[in-house]
Amino acid sequence: MRLKRFRFPKLNLTPLAISLTLIISNTPPLVSSAVAIDVENDPNFTCADVEVIFARGSGSKIHATNYQVYEQAFRDTFADSGLSLGFYELGSNKENGGYGGYSYPSPGIGVYTWQRFKTSLGAIVSGGEYYSYGDSIEEGSNEAATFIMAYKNKCKNSKIVLGGYSQGANTVSRTLQKINPSWIYAALTFGDPKLYLPEGKPENLHTTTRACREGSSSFSHYRAFVPDCHTYEGILGGFKPYDPELETGAYEGKLKAYCQMHDVICASYIDPFDLAYGHATYKEQGTYKRAAEDVYNDIFPGNDKYEHPTQNVVLLFDSTDSMSNIRAAYEDKAISVAEKYLKNGGKVALFTYADLADKNAAETTPAKLCDFETCSLDNIRTLIKGIKLEGGGDFPESLLSSAHKAMSSLTWTTGANKSVIVFTDETFHSPDRDGTTLADVIELSKNIDPVNFYVITRDDILPSYAELISETGGKSFSHREFADPLEEIDKEISSRTTGQTFVYQEKSLDATISDLSSSLEEGTATINYTTDAAFSILTINEEIMGYTELTSFEISDLDLSRDNLVCLTPVSKENFKGKRSCVNVKAGDFSRGEVSSEEVIVPLAPNTGRPRR
Repeated sequence: MRLKRFRFPKLNLTPLAISLTLIISNTPPLVSSAVAIDVENDPNFTCADVEVIFARGSGSKIHATNYQVYEQAFRDTFADSGLSLGFYELGSNKENGGYGGYSYPSPGIGVYTWQRFKTSLGAIVSGGEYYSYGDSIEEGSNEAATFIMAYKNKCKNSKIVLGGYSQGANTVSRTLQKINPSWIYAALTFGDPKLYLPEGKPENLHTTTRACREGSSSFSHYRAFVPDCHTYEGILGGFKPYDPELETGAYEGKLKAYCQMHDVICASYIDPFDLAYGHATYKEQGTYKRAAEDVYNDIFPGNDKYEHPTQNVVLLFDSTDSMSNIRAAYEDKAISVAEKYLKNGGKVALFTYADLADKNAAETTPAKLCDFETCSLDNIRTLIKGIKLEGGGDFPESLLSSAHKAMSSLTWTTGANKSVIVFTDETFHSPDRDGTTLADVIELSKNIDPVNFYVITRDDILPSYAELISETGGKSFSHREFADPLEEIDKEISSRTTGQTFVYQEKSLDATISDLSSSLEEGTATINYTTDAAFSILTINEEIMGYTELTSFEISDLDLSRDNLVCLTPVSKENFKGKRSCVNVKAGDFSRGEVSSEEVIVPLAPNTGRPRR
């Protein structure tokens, strides 16, 4: 199927493919490594204590980078556990006829490039073949169910961990309906296009959600890491209920959903300038490692090896001569704040900065006194008291360069709230002396999670920090206006008890689609609708095709022997996804030029890709 013959301006439907960084480990396989496994007939087969199964995303090759990062995360996490690990990737037994006669195909474009086209969403989730997405889910879930049943029959004491990314997450959901829940130790979904979180449902057109207001007290039991509190449904609608054994509780504590911030496939708030960003970051942002650690913590309850700190806080001190008064006033209070975060399981880092034009500043700005791994309360006390003030004189300092380098140098904890507290009595060079711009710092802050900036400075220069703090979700404080700015900052930071509930802004659900209709003539469907959205994401038969700003366009080369489900998901000017609307281009005899009637269709759940009959 392809889109062609546009009588209107061309749609932005360039397929998007994402290259994955190759990560190769020299560690020998512990049991197996995503190779064909014959559980029942191979005389050399060995049961593993933990068998890790993975369903890849659309268009991904067997044993590609996403899988390798996932496997390595489990290897690293369980390296000293004393448990043996086995690995199986769905589709890896294709040359031998599949497993049980099934082999997960995960169709996709198959073109790999570093370029992220900003004019399309393309085939992140599916490759554009007719109904191939639903057929792939069915094939993959049958393979998984057959493999798991055979494995548990042979290895009754093994723990099965089933995980999947994107289309593979759909495959996990489908598999859970076909197997005995007792066979599964953990089921992990990443970037699921059918994710459903009822606590993220808006209660009216202009309101925040229960997840935003109430935080973890309202969370679904399977919400392992979803930092966007507005997340309600995935791009293909929600699988309701997401836990197929919700009433029995058979999967409670086992099913865990992970959805990165900005992931247009599963989350609500997106980055319109780089639609692929959030969906492509599970390997880079450490989400697979976090999931492996969650499984480890379940196997070894009460251990303190893999705690997930709720706070990552950077103390960034201006170390120029004019800072003597502020430093003296806040040394002890900065130490007490650091002590609180450290005792509550958080992490603290300490940096100083000056002006790149000052003597030796190019080598010492920023100066890392200790990072998240090395900052203990004792050395923070010593290091803060030992900060040497020198240089300065031209007022602005190199905050932008220093903040960018400091953030880039740290290993941030996935899921933790992230903050930078700046102590300064001056404004900053913009752009900085090395070319770093305010936009660069803001972009890095948002890409990390974001990192909220809090600034303590003179009240007369507070306006110069307005854009930095507003764009990163922080605040600025005058050391003259507030008796204790650090106490106010601590209240702000501590109120964000988990990265799960970060609120970008009050959500505005003014992105809607109405009057969606289709007409068919000579095998070409014309789609018309009205919307107040900035743009709409187009799916055909549950396969993501791209996005468009048009409200009228043609689709040809549809297979008219079947119904065709065409859906549009609106995205507001505030970058929130709205509720999708669908129309069915119905099958029929079009040889005489008959035009079918329009009908709003809800797809069968879960994940079949076929419309409800």
